[in-house]
Formats: sequence, C-alpha cells, structure tokens
Amino acid sequence: MSDDFDDIQAIFFEECAEGLATAEAGLSAMRDGDVSAEVIAGVFRAVHSIKGGAGAFGHGALTAFAHTFENVLDEVRAGRIAPTQGVVGVMLTAFDVLSDHVEAARGTAPSPADAAALAALEKVLENRGAPAAPAAAPAALAEPPVVAVDDFGFTPVAVSLDDFDAPPAPDTAWVVTFRPSRAALANAGEPLLIVRELERLGGEMVSVDSSAVPGLADLDPEDACLAWTLRVPGEVAEVDILDCFDFIDPDSFVDVARAAPAADAPIADDPGAEAGADDMGFTPVAVALDDLVAEVAPPPPVVPESAPVAPVASAPKPAADGAQTIRVDLGKLDMLLNLVGELVIRNSILADRLSPADRQRVELPELARLTRQIQDNVMSLRAQPIRQAFSRVPRLLRDLSAGTGKAIRLETHGETTEVDKGVIEKIGDPLTHLIRNAADHGLESAEERVAAGKPAEGMIRLSAEQRGARIFVRVEDDGRGIDRERVRAKAIERGIITADAQLSNEEIDQLICAPGFSTAEKVSNISGRGVGMDVVRSNVEALGGRVEILSVPGRGTTFTMALPLTLAILDGMIVRLAGQRFVLPLAHVLETVQPEPGQMKRLSPTNEVIDMRGDYVPVRRVSDIFGIDDARAVADPIVVIVESESSGKVGLVVDLIDDRREVVIKSLEQNLHPVRGLGGATILGDGSIALILDIDALVASPNRYLPKGMAA
Repeated sequence: MSDDFDDIQAIFFEECAEGLATAEAGLSAMRDGDVSAEVIAGVFRAVHSIKGGAGAFGHGALTAFAHTFENVLDEVRAGRIAPTQGVVGVMLTAFDVLSDHVEAARGTAPSPADAAALAALEKVLENRGAPAAPAAAPAALAEPPVVAVDDFGFTPVAVSLDDFDAPPAPDTAWVVTFRPSRAALANAGEPLLIVRELERLGGEMVSVDSSAVPGLADLDPEDACLAWTLRVPGEVAEVDILDCFDFIDPDSFVDVARAAPAADAPIADDPGAEAGADDMGFTPVAVALDDLVAEVAPPPPVVPESAPVAPVASAPKPAADGAQTIRVDLGKLDMLLNLVGELVIRNSILADRLSPADRQRVELPELARLTRQIQDNVMSLRAQPIRQAFSRVPRLLRDLSAGTGKAIRLETHGETTEVDKGVIEKIGDPLTHLIRNAADHGLESAEERVAAGKPAEGMIRLSAEQRGARIFVRVEDDGRGIDRERVRAKAIERGIITADAQLSNEEIDQLICAPGFSTAEKVSNISGRGVGMDVVRSNVEALGGRVEILSVPGRGTTFTMALPLTLAILDGMIVRLAGQRFVLPLAHVLETVQPEPGQMKRLSPTNEVIDMRGDYVPVRRVSDIFGIDDARAVADPIVVIVESESSGKVGLVVDLIDDRREVVIKSLEQNLHPVRGLGGATILGDGSIALILDIDALVASPNRYLPKGMAA
C-alpha cells in the first residue's frame, strides 16, 4: 500500500511542477502588464490545485501557505484588489516561497521561512492592495453637510451625503454547472459525491440534464451521461465550491458563475400611478428601477496610470474536448528508445547481409520505413518544450537582481522549441551559470549604464531556435562586454597562457572558460570561485555540443550553446579514412565533390582551398586533424562540403563514401571520456564500431576551443 501511495504522491509532485510553471508564467505576464482575466485565472487555478493536492497528502505547511496565497489571488480575480505592480511583486515573492514549500514537501529541501511572505499577503488582503491609507482631506475641502429644511415644521438636521449610502446587498447566488467526464465512473469517480458536497454547502438542485443519455440498446452503465445545475448561496466562498472539484477528470466540465439579478418591476406598474398631473402639480413619469440605479450609481473609480486596471471577469468559455493523456515514467521511455535503437542496428545488419534481390523479397525497405516511423514517434514522446529549462530563470534573476542591486529585465524567445528530454535535464547547470555570469559580470550598475548613455535597467535575453539537427540556446546581455586586456592579464597571472602567446579576440574570449579562471575581485555568493564558465563548457561538450562567445565592448556579450536535437539517433554518411570508418552527420552535409586536377590549391603548408564554381572554400584533411597515418590514403580523395555555425562552408577530405545510414548514438563520455572532434560512437550493421564526427569542432580553428592543452 505504501508503494501505491508513493506512486500517487509522485504524480502529485509532477503536477506541482506543471502548476508552478504555469503560475510563474502567469505572474511574469502580470508583471509585464498583462492582467487579463485569463492570465489571473490561470495562476489561481495552479495555486488552487497545489493546495488541494497538498491537503490530500497531509502537507500542512504547504497547504496553509497556498491557502493564504490563493485568497489573495481570489480577490484579484474577483476585481476587489487591483493587480498593481506592488501587489504582483508580493505575489512573485510568495510564488518563490511556494516553490520552496513544494521542494520541502518533496523532501529535497528544508522547510522555508515563510513568515515575511505570509505577512505581506495578509497586508495585501487587509489593505485591499492599497500601499497605505489615504490622507484625510483638508478641512476647507471637506464635504459640507446638507441641511434639510422643509415646510412641515420638522427640525432641520445636518446630514452627510455618506449617510445616504445604502448597505451593500448580499452577494447573489452561485450557479454551478457540472458535467463529469464520460469515463468518470469507469475511473472510480462518483459524480453524485460531488453533488452531495455542493448540497452540504447549501446548494439546491435546479435541473438535471439527461439529453446525453443514449437509448437502452446503446446504454453503458459505466458511462456518466448526466449533468447537474445547482444554486449555491452567495455567501459561500468560490474557493470552497471549487474545492469540491479537486479530483475530477481533466475533461469534465465545471462552470461556477454568479446568478444574474432578477429584474424588478418598474415603478410605473403601480396601479395608483395614473398619467396626468398629481396633487403637487408634477407629471408622473414611468421609470424602471434599473434606470434609477444607473442614474445614482457612483462613477467608476479612477485607477492611476501606474497601476494596471483590475480585470473584468469574462464569460465562461465552453469546455474544449480534453486531450487524452497518460503519465509514463521516463525510464520506460528510455528503455523503449534503446530497443528502437537495437531495431535500427538489426535493420542495418540485414541490409548488409542480404543481396538487393533478397532485400526486396523480404520487404526490407518496408521494414526500414516502419522502423523509421516507430523511431520518430518514440522521439516525439521524449521531445519537450525548452520552456521547462527556461522556467527557472525568472526566479534566479529576481534573486540576482536583489543580490547585485541591479535592475534586470528578462526577455525570452523560442520557449516552445522542442528538444530531447535528456538535453533539457542536462542544460540546467550551464544555463544557471550563464545567467549568473551575465548578471554579475556582464551588466553594469545603474550609475555606470546611465553614464554610458544606456537605460538604467539592464537586459538579459534568453532564446532558443532549431537549425537542422541542432538547438541553439543563447544568453545575451546588453552590458559592458568582455574586457579582453583584463582577461589576458588574469590568464597570464594564473599561468593559463604565456606572456608571449599570440591570441585572437575570439581566443581571448574563450579563456574565460578555463578551469579556475575568474576576474572577480572578491569571492561572493554569486561569483569569484572560477568554476562557472568551466562547468558550462564541460557540460555542453559532454552533450556533444559547444559554447560560442561573441562580445562587443560597450554593447554586450552573447553566449551560444549549440546542442544536439536528440541524444539517440541521427542520419549519417558513412565515410572511410585510412581504412577506418567514420560517420558524418547528414544535417551538416551540403554536397560531395570528386576534385578535378587543379581544383584544389595549397596556399601554404597548412592551408588548402577548393574552387567551387568560382568560390574558394577552405579545406581540412581529417587525417591531419586526428593525426592518422595516411599511408593507406587513396590517390583520388573525395571532398565533402559541410556547413557549420561557426565557420560557414568547409571541405573535409575523406577517402571514400560507403553509405547513408541511420545510426544509434552511443556516448563517449559514459563509456570512455569526451574527445574533441568526436560526437560519439555507433555500432554498424557488421558489428564494428564507427566514430561520429563533430563537424563544428573539426572545422574550427585549432586554437578556437582553448584552453585544453592551450595551443598557442
């Protein structure tokens, strides 16, 4: 029983992670000025769901904090508290504490100190979001009393206009409509239990919709076909009503709305009100009560321009058909992916061992097509929006902004770009270090920025895009840029390079990735220990990717992580070099050329080019790069024209091209160690091992990826 409980609780924590991501996205949108009803309702639902699940599993501290947070969101959603920047700031802080409570409930962190955040939430509720009580109006401008004097001998009385304010009318009743999922009964969900909960709150049945009940011949007793409409007293809190629906199926329909007020009879319907003059000489006029209310209703409050206008509740939208989903353990997906990889290898073995006629007879092409479809579907199961990796950045920046005293604005682009789940899980640390580096080293203080003619608020832009078989994740700031003289001096001081080393600007920039390198004057809780950028480069290279740095002094720095789209399978070209077989990723290949005499020219002992229709493309010999003995090289080599992000078009010289093949990527890091220039290994159809070439590393300049060995 304990194992079952743990499994269910694990699902709850997965839902917490999804809810926190939704809440943070909504709160960030509110901070940026989007205070629409949909955004606020999304944040409310996320916090409400976390509270409900936490209560079910007995996480008392999480439940209590989420309940107070939810109360504030409910008031904002109802329009009783305006979502000003001050209120949103309090809610962002509360969100951070809520995240810590979730981690504490999970057992991965200590219980957070939440007293200050709770006090701030309670203050918002107490003041209705106002920062402070308004000052009293000067006596000279105070509203004068109205003196009532008539001709009937009554004593005049001084009456303030405020005395005429009618007491607020009680809230109108709630109308609750509930249509359970058709599979509710089959999933052990009893809709009548929810109906009874609503009746315990004082709800009264209004109607039962049986229009979806099929004929007797088609009736399935496990199908839920009814819908209920109940009227719940207006004094019941909406949160208490929503609590009744915490554990319903996601494709159920629930609508909770205030009932429309009943229309009152017009005054003119009074039988004593006849047309014509009355005893006082006035002509009677038929006026509806609603018209009088419209005439005497106070004007709408003026909201300061600095504060967002409170949202107006929108009409409930019809429920969309819920997507049928199921949660699957990631380990099972990994196992399935490994099996698909083995299937690809077996398909390659058959292709190698069968003659062309036999391949057609056993329908090998059809088998290859089905294998590819299975592979694509399995890969799509592992593909996740990179938003999951980006979601931790807003909180990190809030902490960094407070720690550095710098105002920082975050811009994100390409959050919906999909990438393999394994990649998302492994870029968290590199992304964190890049953001910390940009906030601490990249951005100047507000005073420095203003003096340089920049806005006082710094900007960090986080973006992702897919190009071919790679994902490019960029962290860009508009700060001071890299001080190359200072970097070079520090590198010489620490013995990373010699004083007479001749390095280009790009190579100097790469020095910041050296182990132990730091330009910080003192160690702080943000930087200074020299482990940040080294971790970035090591982790990214372990994924088969690389880090590019582009810096312009005075304008900012851009770090680009070029990562593989998937860590599992790729389309490759099998090439031979000095008797050995290698795999070239097809995503980089543009064309292949059998050079004619004179088409390749040597400009220096180490530099060659090839004439491609009037354009000269640099050529690299892979045997020279890896130091392979070229005694077995063929007389007429082939040049494969590839394109890389860093160096553009480059020709790679190989001996032969064997085949095009889908290959399963095996990590060198897990089985050996990372090797620059190699992106992994694979098993070919005959059981032999072929190394997968890393195109970007091969075509880069020899010193580009300093400092490992520090070629100088």
